[in-house]
Amino acid sequence: MKYLFVIYTDSEYEHHLDHFKKQEFYRQLHLNNRPTDPHIEVIEWGSDFHTDYNDLPIKTQQMMKWCSENKEYDYLIKCDDTIFDDKWIHYSDRIIYENIFKNDDIEYSWVWGDYFDSSKFPRSEIDKNEKFFESNKHWKWGVFGAWIKINQINNDYRGINLLKLDENDWLGFEKDHDSVEYLNLNFIPNDIPFFEGKFYMVSRDLSIFIGGQENFAKRMSKNFPVEDLMVGYLAESF
Repeated sequence: MKYLFVIYTDSEYEHHLDHFKKQEFYRQLHLNNRPTDPHIEVIEWGSDFHTDYNDLPIKTQQMMKWCSENKEYDYLIKCDDTIFDDKWIHYSDRIIYENIFKNDDIEYSWVWGDYFDSSKFPRSEIDKNEKFFESNKHWKWGVFGAWIKINQINNDYRGINLLKLDENDWLGFEKDHDSVEYLNLNFIPNDIPFFEGKFYMVSRDLSIFIGGQENFAKRMSKNFPVEDLMVGYLAESF
């Protein structure tokens, strides 16, 4: 199995990329990128240009197109360079080399402690998976929640944190993101499950399909500029 590991970054995110490269996970990726046994190839996408938030669907579509035309792989992994930052501390026990590449222990859903809902997951599942992460520069009082193991959706589209949002969630998203000028909630079905853009993987065939969706990506950027939802929508359409 050959993986193309794409670190999704930006020319204005040099400090995030530097922090990513100091992690043990990054060292392990390169240990397994040997010329004699190229199990994992690591590249960066976006380090030499800046992309406005609204244009991220186009950036992802272009990344998939270029990779499928220029690289050999069975799976493409898209991983944000910010995944090791304090804001995303709850990912720290999911971004583990052995879990992802050896144990095939990937698909989960994160449930924030303030929103424990037994209608989505059994209370017993939440209780046994409760986690608390100590305070840091972003989270003054720490982070409380639970990772709940879920079933694999299919072989073409996988990820760490499966989300399924409703209209109220998206209205909150629009309010909390100053860079998002407008969400057309009627543009596509927005209640489909999708993996959070911090980390997901797509098969080569799916990446080719997404790479060919330039016109749709442009319309997505104008109407509903959420790149990970776009990938989930296209995976369902694939």
